Amino acid sequence: MKISRFVKLGITTMLSCALLTGLVGCGNNSTPKAESSGGDTKEVSSEAETKKAGGVTIKFQQWWGGELPEGYLQKICDEYEAATGNKVELLTAPWADTKTAITAGATNGTIADVLSIDGAWLSEFVDMGILTDLSTVDVKLDLASDVWKVDNKEYVVPILNFAYPMYVNMDILEKSGVEKIPTTWTELEQACEKIKAAGYSALALNLGTTNANGIQNVFMGTGWASGIALKDKDGKYLTKDNSELASLAEMYKKLYDLGVLYPGMSTLEEAEMTSNFAAGNCAFTIASAATMSQFEKLNFKAATIPVKDDYKEQSGICYASWAVGISESCENKEAAAEFINFLLGGKDGKDGSASAGLASTMSAFPNSKVATPDYSSAPTQFQEYYEEYKKNYVINEFIGLANASDVMTSMTNDLVMYLEGEMDVNKMLENWQNYLDNAGK
Repeated sequence: MKISRFVKLGITTMLSCALLTGLVGCGNNSTPKAESSGGDTKEVSSEAETKKAGGVTIKFQQWWGGELPEGYLQKICDEYEAATGNKVELLTAPWADTKTAITAGATNGTIADVLSIDGAWLSEFVDMGILTDLSTVDVKLDLASDVWKVDNKEYVVPILNFAYPMYVNMDILEKSGVEKIPTTWTELEQACEKIKAAGYSALALNLGTTNANGIQNVFMGTGWASGIALKDKDGKYLTKDNSELASLAEMYKKLYDLGVLYPGMSTLEEAEMTSNFAAGNCAFTIASAATMSQFEKLNFKAATIPVKDDYKEQSGICYASWAVGISESCENKEAAAEFINFLLGGKDGKDGSASAGLASTMSAFPNSKVATPDYSSAPTQFQEYYEEYKKNYVINEFIGLANASDVMTSMTNDLVMYLEGEMDVNKMLENWQNYLDNAGK
């Protein structure tokens, strides 16, 4: 891929990966290959030709087409049509306009059949009755590693996952006498102290509230890596008297008190945090894997986030997704389900070619269990991190939370007060419980 597009898509990532002020897809670093998004459309079986004669047309409302290379998404739709006889009409709008298009369509009866869904919209759309329970139609959910649920009903399936690793400036580590990338909280603390002593900022924590996603991507991203959760085993939010969450907060408080966090924490936004890391101004940051395009001039690594010292299990990895659902008013749910199955499993439900092609094109990881993306043109760091990603699992407990942006803003404000010594940890966690219990009420 040309460098200009490589950098352009990295910048797009910073604007779009605001997660629950935009849980959206991210830019990439590879040129699409004709073979990566499906097979040869010239080889159409007689059965497919028969279907084509009487096929239906379904509409797909999404922002993906505007972020993919021109014509790429249409090519996938053409391959779906060749394989099934059903046609997909693309309705493409910027991410910021897609929610409006879906809600307006639900109001005036013009809603599309297949919908691209942001995690921040999930709860609202379920409450509005917009989405179909996918277990009631023939979506092959066993092809997916992850499915989004509300009240244990399956409404949305991700196609691509945009994971959040910890980036490490290896030159700063070397100059600071840090011999290896930290893998535990104690090692992180020790490394940060050495980095500060050498005259560098250690770790960037963005707690600005224009896009209040640092509470999710960085703070809870660190917690999820160690199995620390906002919810209990029954899936209910439980932050009050949560000793594990308290230990996570206390770890960050120690880093704050040591003065090793990047300056301006309380106003720092994700874009600033990432650009400062790209400029070589700090040793560690946590950001989307798709932002690697911005770090090409650095000697860097992408690693899983350090875990609590005694933690030995798989790590949870914070993520955003390109995900899809079916509108409840869709008149051709069989064809809509078949299209989602095509995105996940390719032409035969086994090759995962559509998902693989999208993943390699967008610097993302496939949610399809059968996809094998070609990352040969991606940075070595991306390829290495994909191996770590496959060993672990994705998690984002804010997906499906009503009024997620407002809740995250309130949680962020309290965390800043706690770190600055104006609130104790128990009061903060009690406040969080109230925000989460009353979300959407």
